[in-house]
Amino acid sequence: MPGGSPHRINVRTTAETYARLVVGAAAARLSLPRYLIESALRRSTGGWSLREQRWWAERLDVVETRLIRIGTNLNQMAAAANTTGELPDVLTGAVRYLQATLDQHREILKAIDPADRSRR
Repeated sequence: MPGGSPHRINVRTTAETYARLVVGAAAARLSLPRYLIESALRRSTGGWSLREQRWWAERLDVVETRLIRIGTNLNQMAAAANTTGELPDVLTGAVRYLQATLDQHREILKAIDPADRSRR
């Protein structure tokens, strides 16, 4: 909306509660007002907190970056193998790294099922 939202809410809180809200907003990478709004409007039935959402998104970004790097390295090794007719010595290590990353990715995907009651 141009010029901002038409309604304003003023909230009074204790110093302890304020500090907790500031920490939560920082962890979620949101401004304090946006954190309060999103926290209040998020579905409470089995949904994740903003902190959980950001934490898991960061973990998935790490795995995605690793997979991209592995793919690039494997493509370079394949090109070298096609040119020389020989497999590079580092191929075994690269495949092991790929397998470890895929295992990590599977564990993350398994762990982030918000419907899984065992996480609570």
